[in-house]
Amino acid sequence: MLRLKEGDSVRIVARAQTPADARAGLYFPHYGNLSGTVFKLYGKAETQQAAIEVDQSSLPADIAARHGEARKQMLAALRGDVKRSRNSSDADFYLRYVVLVGVGDLTRPPAARRVVEAA
Repeated sequence: MLRLKEGDSVRIVARAQTPADARAGLYFPHYGNLSGTVFKLYGKAETQQAAIEVDQSSLPADIAARHGEARKQMLAALRGDVKRSRNSSDADFYLRYVVLVGVGDLTRPPAARRVVEAA
């Protein structure tokens, strides 16, 4: 079993959803191949679960588009003092995408390939 701590980089495995997954709500097929960082760990041993803050660059195009629309709607909904106290730039507004999965559905991301330059 994978040993994790908060802040570790992980990737969610791609697999078919089982009836047990549907009951527990810990795995959905669209989670497959998402990468991110362990935000929080819950439980121990076989039943351990992890909240994963998903890297937005790993989101499929349709989900990334919905995520961007939700961000725009939240920015547009800011009113009064909150809007005035914010910086004029919206670039600092970060909307996190966090999913809860069983630790058994996580792997380490592949190591980045190093390019060796010829001398």
